[in-house]
Amino acid sequence: MNQTRRRLVLDGAWRVFARDGLDGATMRAIAAEAGCTTGAIYPLFPSKEAVYAELLMESLDRLKDWVLSSTRTARSPRTKLKASALAFLSYYRDKPDEVALGLYLWHGLKPRGLSHNFDMELNKRLNDTLDLVHDALRALGHLSEAKARLETSTLFAFLIGALIVHQTGRLRMLGSELDAIASAHLEAVVSRLENAKALD
Repeated sequence: MNQTRRRLVLDGAWRVFARDGLDGATMRAIAAEAGCTTGAIYPLFPSKEAVYAELLMESLDRLKDWVLSSTRTARSPRTKLKASALAFLSYYRDKPDEVALGLYLWHGLKPRGLSHNFDMELNKRLNDTLDLVHDALRALGHLSEAKARLETSTLFAFLIGALIVHQTGRLRMLGSELDAIASAHLEAVVSRLENAKALD
């Protein structure tokens, strides 16, 4: 029973956060959307931030599973890098609400922290997925740990930026497509790292 109610609360909260943002959401609104009372929610979630964090953790777990499944048959560092980065992109391409959820973008670009413990756990789950990209980058270019982290952060920033520009329709305005610019960027990264390795 608790699991069913928990799912109803999370599904209702998703709609409330999408409509009102984290700042505008209330436990009362979440309860109304879930068809229950606030008294039924508090034993499951002590605050709206806890609900929000749970939704984001679920999203990040789905992302990791998708990237893992998409890279399972990749053998070389080159194919693993491309497969993991494109899987990250394809997961979010048709899920704009999940991009917004992950970036705290429901209302604008101001970051919204939850709590130290929540933020630590959420960052860990995101890094679990980005580690797949990191490992492929490190193997591809024989990179140091620090250099691989920098390359991973740079690629992550590109992917998120590309998703936002895609979702706002700016890519179409520029006559470009998301998959095309992602593939071109990844090919440039691969070529640069392979050439640098050859010169070592």
